Amino acid sequence: MVVEPDGRQLTELALLAQKGELRTRVAQRLPMTAAPEAHRRLVQGGLRGKLVLIP
Repeated sequence: MVVEPDGRQLTELALLAQKGELRTRVAQRLPMTAAPEAHRRLVQGGLRGKLVLIP
């Protein structure tokens, strides 16, 4: 897969997210100290959504 920077598309995505029209499913929010656990969960697979690390 080749990915090239595209400022115009990034701006469009940011605007959609700001309007609430672009949604991301969040499986769990964890403190940053739980990063090793988050990594283990990602490696295991089977998550329905993203893991969010909170500083």
